[in-house]
Amino acid sequence: MPHPDYVRVDAFLADAIGARALATAFELGIIDRLVASDAAQALPGRVDAAGAALLLGALRASGVLAPGADLRLSASFCEALRYRDLLEAKLAMLDLVGPDFLELFTALIVDPARFQRSARLFELFSYDRARDPTPENLAHVSRWVRFTSALTRHEAPVLLDVADLSACQHLLDVGGNSGEFAAQACDRHPGLRATVLDLPVVCHLGERHVARLTSAARIGFVPAGESDTPFPGAPDAIVFKSMLHDWPDAQALGFLHRARAALAPGGRVWILERAAPVEGGFAWGALPVALFFRSYRRAGDYRALLDAAGFGTMRFSQVELDMPFHVIEAGA
Repeated sequence: MPHPDYVRVDAFLADAIGARALATAFELGIIDRLVASDAAQALPGRVDAAGAALLLGALRASGVLAPGADLRLSASFCEALRYRDLLEAKLAMLDLVGPDFLELFTALIVDPARFQRSARLFELFSYDRARDPTPENLAHVSRWVRFTSALTRHEAPVLLDVADLSACQHLLDVGGNSGEFAAQACDRHPGLRATVLDLPVVCHLGERHVARLTSAARIGFVPAGESDTPFPGAPDAIVFKSMLHDWPDAQALGFLHRARAALAPGGRVWILERAAPVEGGFAWGALPVALFFRSYRRAGDYRALLDAAGFGTMRFSQVELDMPFHVIEAGA
């Protein structure tokens, strides 16, 4: 299966210099003025000749600008710009987590516990900040919800081609974030309604996110309670999308036990997760997801967890997104 078209954005995030130059070009309005074919005014007046030469050279080297003396966007970057939301979300995350890689890489390799304590990545994804919807917590959590929603916006169409929910009536999306996956599932299947279970601040942000979508009336949010609280309703489909990797085996098994207990008769569980391992290195643009490399599981790991949770029938497949992605279906 070929990579989906949206991954073309990664060609422009391949190294730190090119990615940072592109972020600056967005920040200074250069990209927008070149889109409008206003090359004469593309560079703000506060950029001097030396700065312009460095910035434009980096943009040409990374393929954002076409080669030659003319100041214009390359055809390939114009194609990638169709996924501007994803580009800008990835660039924002790279600015945040780049120092984790540059300053803490040795700890990442030899002292993972220290890396987790020190990395800005784990400070950002702190679930403690997602429980009380204060203005400060809403602002903090919205930074990573924006990133994960942008990923899901483009991942979901590919995953939903493989995870067939056409026979389902009620979807429970555990750790469903902003509701983006649930909304796309509802758009694809008009008879489907969805419940998103997540932390309170995430649910608050999710309600805002789906309010403007056509499927909003069929999507509800339930703030997550304690770790042993039964899942709500009796859904005939439960999805764990990019969620179980956050949890050690014992907690992941607990989620699967709760899913099996909640499922309506004949219901199915779907696990949609990046696959392990990350081998052969990775490009700079993959950093925000690749830094979780110790958390990604192999298919056999999920088979063992599903077996332990009492699931019987299972079907395993894999799709190529920015990384290989498991699509696992299981029933009791």
